[in-house]
Amino acid sequence: MASQELKTREQWEELLGSVDTVLFDCDGVLWSGYADAISGAQDVIQFLRSKGKAVYFVSNNSSKSRVEYLEKFKLLDFEAHENEVFPSGYVAAYYLKHMMQLQGKVYLLGMPGFGHELDLQGIRYIGPGPDPIQGTGADWLATPLDPEVEAVVVGFDVHFSYAKMIKALSYLRDPNCHFIATNEDPTLPAKSKVVIPGTGCFVKCIKWGADREPTVMGKPHKPMFDVIQHSTKLDPARTLMIGDRLSTDIAFGRNHGMKSLLVFTGSCQRADLAAAKPESCPDYHCNSVADILLCRP
Repeated sequence: MASQELKTREQWEELLGSVDTVLFDCDGVLWSGYADAISGAQDVIQFLRSKGKAVYFVSNNSSKSRVEYLEKFKLLDFEAHENEVFPSGYVAAYYLKHMMQLQGKVYLLGMPGFGHELDLQGIRYIGPGPDPIQGTGADWLATPLDPEVEAVVVGFDVHFSYAKMIKALSYLRDPNCHFIATNEDPTLPAKSKVVIPGTGCFVKCIKWGADREPTVMGKPHKPMFDVIQHSTKLDPARTLMIGDRLSTDIAFGRNHGMKSLLVFTGSCQRADLAAAKPESCPDYHCNSVADILLCRP
């Protein structure tokens, strides 16, 4: 069935009357890039709260902890609370602790914010920070490995290096070592001629070398949904997922029985929707989340 464009107050009222919970992607939906909020987005969050809707923020970004996300929400004047924020780093830490019940250490390719989430779950880890390659092949073959490592977790890591590849692939040679990825997004959202590689570039490198497929935490995959549902008890049939990417946000909604709404303030534009296969299309689309304010008295 074709995606429905929401243009009228009556259409919005019908949709909002059918949901109790709204999940928002962040970059490209609530803000654009690093500093600019989408016009009207803050008012949308307040309006939905005033209507009794539960609001959650769901991001594939693993570089920031929930506390760091709250700092950005505050900077951009959004009302948000820690238990409403689900970045993929937090989801991975929660999943490792509560669903996998990991006992050993993690070898982490990730940023300090991700490490903070592991700390809060009591998960021991090694790996973050610069680790440049040194020496020659003989030195590489003598790379020390920690026997307590039971999982390799790949997130966004600006210090990704050949030395880290050696360690990650060596740990993953053990078939009992878990391989976890926060997401497979190929690039970061950026309105620029410069392309910023995303976590998916690191993940593909490691999975190619290891000849293994990771368990992926972020949208559109099941672990993200499982952690959110475990924490919030949401009813997917009465939940709306709002995002700007067909391959992650909209697929996440479709894969897990939620309604889906695509906005054109981020990665996906109208031409992309027109070219998409029916099974990839959202239930609804509109120009911006601010269009929800058509319902406001």
